[in-house]
Amino acid sequence: MRIAFLGNGAFGIPTFRALADSPHDLISLVTRPDTAAGRGRKQAATPLKPVAEECDVPIVEIGDLHGYDTLERLTGIEAELWVVVAFPIIPSELLIIPPAGAVNLHASLLPKYRGAAPIQWAIINGERTTGVTTFFIDTGIDTGGICLQREVGIEPDENAEALSLRLADTGARLMLETVDLVASGTAPRVSQDIALATAAPGLTKDDGRIDWEMAAEDIRNRIRGLHPWPGSYSSIRGERILVLKARITTDREQPWDEEMKPAPGTLAGFLSDGAPVVSTGDGQGVVLLEIQREGRRPGDGAAVMRGLRCEAGERFGDDG
Repeated sequence: MRIAFLGNGAFGIPTFRALADSPHDLISLVTRPDTAAGRGRKQAATPLKPVAEECDVPIVEIGDLHGYDTLERLTGIEAELWVVVAFPIIPSELLIIPPAGAVNLHASLLPKYRGAAPIQWAIINGERTTGVTTFFIDTGIDTGGICLQREVGIEPDENAEALSLRLADTGARLMLETVDLVASGTAPRVSQDIALATAAPGLTKDDGRIDWEMAAEDIRNRIRGLHPWPGSYSSIRGERILVLKARITTDREQPWDEEMKPAPGTLAGFLSDGAPVVSTGDGQGVVLLEIQREGRRPGDGAAVMRGLRCEAGERFGDDG
């Protein structure tokens, strides 16, 4: 089967490689043009572009899916099927191009977590399992008929970056199965139950601000779910601190009496190894295991707090 791969992000790399190594004919990568990135504003390619060059797959760069010549350019690829992974919403007038349709790989068990950030929201919400879904794209956002799904467990301390890598590998295998079914004409299209749908909207930097009024487990889940982007942060002494890794205190580690709970966001004390403990809205503490001052390298919580010379009783989140 002649396949065009439409994708921008690194999540699609395992699927692209799997298709390139398969008996199917991967005839093109459709991706966005190089963009200026970093302090030097140097031109940077999408993560998939060098992989396509390595695999000797022709590249079609399209910056505007609504552009005047986009329909002509995509039609000219002459692909039977589009495989779509981590790519913008495709206008309905383009979906009629591939005779076999367009199948998408989504990082959730649809209809749960429709949207741009399914991996992050699954962790933020404390899910213990998630998965990957292949579905046929229609005019809605992640609403098309489901082809295949595979469940994946979420490890207790796993962050979004680590989970994304595992889901990408699982998704690659699932997409190969899906393409085989499409080629044989036996691919299912199971309608989604809208009553079970949940949203996973895109995230912004503001989503990373830690609300210490929340329960300790919810804070920890947000730190995991927002790593590496947009990242979790708070501030102390007017300086923003990025929180990269944290855990919840055990009952024996709680540096305060039940009757003397400090206000949420208080640097309540330090463990025997120097790790700082911050109080939360449910009376538990969050241990800051790895943090980072702006413009500095990440470090363990104890070392960074020693450098700041912070003392018990100071508050996070009051400024900055």
